[in-house]
Amino acid sequence: KVAALTVVSKELLWYSSPSAERLLRDALVEASRQRIDTTFLGTAGASASAPAGILASPLVGLTTEGADADGVRGDIEKLYAPFLTAKNASGLYFVMTPSMAKTISLQRNALGGSEFPGLMASGGTLEGDPVVTGDNVNATHLILLKPSDIWRIGDMGVQVSLSQDATIEMDDTPTGEGSGPTAASASLVNMFQTEQVAFKVVRPINFAKRRATAVQYISNAAYEVASS
Repeated sequence: KVAALTVVSKELLWYSSPSAERLLRDALVEASRQRIDTTFLGTAGASASAPAGILASPLVGLTTEGADADGVRGDIEKLYAPFLTAKNASGLYFVMTPSMAKTISLQRNALGGSEFPGLMASGGTLEGDPVVTGDNVNATHLILLKPSDIWRIGDMGVQVSLSQDATIEMDDTPTGEGSGPTAASASLVNMFQTEQVAFKVVRPINFAKRRATAVQYISNAAYEVASS
C-alpha cells in the first residue's frame, strides 16, 4: 500500500474557495503517484514495505555511447539488442523525462533538419516506438520496456477517506506501531479535540517483471543539443 496523510483545520474547509477539500485530495493523490512512479522505475531492491523497482539488480544499466545524435542512436541499438535476441521486440515503449525528450528532439543534422522528428517533450515516437515522459523518471535514465511483460497486481485504485475523530501522530517518521500508539509517540493530536480534519489516500498496488528481458536502460545518459 502507498499512503499519504495530511491534517487541516475545519475553518479551512468551511471558508476556502475554491474547495480546499478537492485541492488536498488532488495533492495527496499526486504525492502517492510520485512515490509509485519512483519505486516502479527505481533501482532499489525489495523491502518490507515496497516491491523491487523494475531496474533493480540483477539488471545492470548500460553505458551511454555519447551525448550527440550518434550517441543516441548507439544507445537505442544497445537497448533494442536484448529484445531482438529474444525475438520479443514488439509492443516496446521508451520512458524518459520531458527534458531528455526535448533535448533529443532538438538535435539537428548538418542540413538543419531534426534527427528525431517524431519526438517532443510530451512524448511521441522514437525509432517507430511510442515514448512516455514523466517528471518522476531518473534524469539520466533512458528506459526501454515491454508493458505486457510486467505484471501489475492488486491495483484497486485510490481510496480517499477523512476523519474528524482520529488521533494522529504528527511526525514524518512516526514511532507508533500498527497495533496502537507506543509510549514513544509523543506528538499525538486528536482531530475532535483540536477542531481539525485528517485526510488520507491509500492505493494498494504491486508489480513484478514476468521475464528478465522485460526492460533495459541506459544509466548515465546526458544528451546535448548539437548537430551531428
